[in-house]
Amino acid sequence: MKLEIINTIDEEFEMCPEAFGGPLNIEEVNQAENELKVKLPEDFKEFLLRYGSGAVGEAIVLGLKEAEFVATPSFVEKSLQFRKALPKGYEDFTAIGIDGAGNPVGFNSPNTEIITFDFNFGGKEIIAENFEEYLEKAIREELNIHF
Repeated sequence: MKLEIINTIDEEFEMCPEAFGGPLNIEEVNQAENELKVKLPEDFKEFLLRYGSGAVGEAIVLGLKEAEFVATPSFVEKSLQFRKALPKGYEDFTAIGIDGAGNPVGFNSPNTEIITFDFNFGGKEIIAENFEEYLEKAIREELNIHF
């Protein structure tokens, strides 16, 4: 990830560590990949290893450990739940967030673009080319997603 993104998240983490779940170790990340049967993008892995989960700008990023101040359920559990509800073609979907309407935000492996799938309209919208861009947009409050 770009140093400016890391520095910005580090500042948020220092101001309110309770808004993050806490770092993961590589074994936890590998186990999550095995459970989901996907290869996580490197930028998302880096986020998990550094922060675990948490509030970044306007986004809430799911991880494996619950943050004290924001709801950050397990991205593995949420991914498996959404895979059952999403249409055919989303068998390898990985949830990194949930919008305020309950729609999943994530990537559909092997693609790394971040999408949201709107259950009301039955379609996907690409909101970032990758997780790093998603974080940049979240920091600048340009996602236009209501969490």
